[in-house]
Amino acid sequence: MSKLNGVLGSVRPGKKKTKLVELSTDRLLVCYDLASAMRYMHNLSIIYRDLKPDNIGFDIRGDVKIFDLGLAKELNPNDMVDGNYKLTGNTGSLRYMAPEIAKAEPYNFSADIYSFGIIFWQICSLSTPYSGYSCKMHADLVVKKGYRPKPNEAGWPIGWVQLCRNCWTGRASERPTFEEVCEILGEEIAELRGDDEGRALDRSSRSAHSM
Repeated sequence: MSKLNGVLGSVRPGKKKTKLVELSTDRLLVCYDLASAMRYMHNLSIIYRDLKPDNIGFDIRGDVKIFDLGLAKELNPNDMVDGNYKLTGNTGSLRYMAPEIAKAEPYNFSADIYSFGIIFWQICSLSTPYSGYSCKMHADLVVKKGYRPKPNEAGWPIGWVQLCRNCWTGRASERPTFEEVCEILGEEIAELRGDDEGRALDRSSRSAHSM
């Protein structure tokens, strides 16, 4: 199984417009498969808490797989207070960790959405988020002051930029669900292809249970 980090390091845009469209579509399909797998997990009331490239890979068919469920936890709705759960803070990898987890505040499934937003930016930009940040810088700039990676507003479709910002907002209650993320990505894929194939993704079983 190949890991997402290895693939990110090898993908580079070509010169032809058709090649760029193919590469953009491939990246969105990876993101869609990842969101679909996370949607399945959340539908089982499981929060993952460590979504990062090192825990994402591809099987021999090229399907996205999520592994290392060591920090995953099934949540009981009866334990929820004001929409959040009292869970262990500082859980996961700092670069992809939601601010509320870093602050050891109560959190919920939307923490995984934050992580997805950072990964989505990384896949689209082929860059490492918060590169060169020390733990102290991350705590001060990202967790406290709300700094985020800079989307390529001039080169990306507006839908990509907005999805990044919606996923990694510091206001956890305003983040989309993975159901909504899948719908958005389906629309973006259809836009790139110029047909309805992307919109049909949610009506298929493509990688719906990829874990």
